[in-house]
Amino acid sequence: MLQRLLSNFSFMMLLAIITGILVGEMPFVNEISTIALITAMTISISHISFRVANYKRELRKALYSLLLNYGFLSSVILIMGFLMHKYWEGFVVMASAPPAIAVVPITKILHGDERQSLFSLIFLYLLAIFLMPFIIYLFLAKEVNTVGIVKSTLILILVPIVLSRVIYKKIDREQIPIISNICFFILISLIIGKNRNFLFEDAFSLLLLSVIMAVRTFGTGSLVKLFGKKIGVAKEELISYSLLSSFKNEGLVMLIALSFSPEATIPAIIALIFELLWVCCMEAKVI
Repeated sequence: MLQRLLSNFSFMMLLAIITGILVGEMPFVNEISTIALITAMTISISHISFRVANYKRELRKALYSLLLNYGFLSSVILIMGFLMHKYWEGFVVMASAPPAIAVVPITKILHGDERQSLFSLIFLYLLAIFLMPFIIYLFLAKEVNTVGIVKSTLILILVPIVLSRVIYKKIDREQIPIISNICFFILISLIIGKNRNFLFEDAFSLLLLSVIMAVRTFGTGSLVKLFGKKIGVAKEELISYSLLSSFKNEGLVMLIALSFSPEATIPAIIALIFELLWVCCMEAKVI
């Protein structure tokens, strides 16, 4: 029973949100969060093979995923950021981030094309090493420590990729979601605990952010599903595309945004909640 709960991503993230709100701020948030995220990302991709049988086909799908995640979703996020300038830095960091690693196991749960999600994720994370600091610098040039952002991006993206090759297939596959979920639980609960006061000091902003993130997540994912059905995209591929067009790595966003201000992490916290709701709706076939 406990193993099933620990393996359930949605349950662990909801538990992390509740824990963060109840416990509040803890010491050494940045240091512990960094270690937790690197560990989670390393473990999550430690069984992913970088070998692909048909590079042309998978590369084409990965390019579509690039357009959906960085072209479509990031544009929507930036437009919404203009509407809530108070959290502009948080929106820019979110727009610069690659998709959530959880897209791969969620694709499998929803009976989508797991191979497509795997290859697209690898492709987008390799690009994110350059895209993330570039997008942040482009929109926050006067406010950003470029060297610091590049360093953080390399540590939080490149290091897990390299470490995952070192431990490739050395960890029991059944233990991966448990270890990964525990690490994400630590990360999310710490970040939310640090921002507990910010979350509840402005009820109107919180409500507006919730509406914006609901549109950002449910709107983009639903549009891609509807459009994909109309043009005849295979159901398995469409599940992958709809997830890649609605998910960002909110753990990574929170950690990078924290270098600007605790307040900058709030959009990612709210987005994470609606991403979890989106997955629940897809799994229940409500949408």
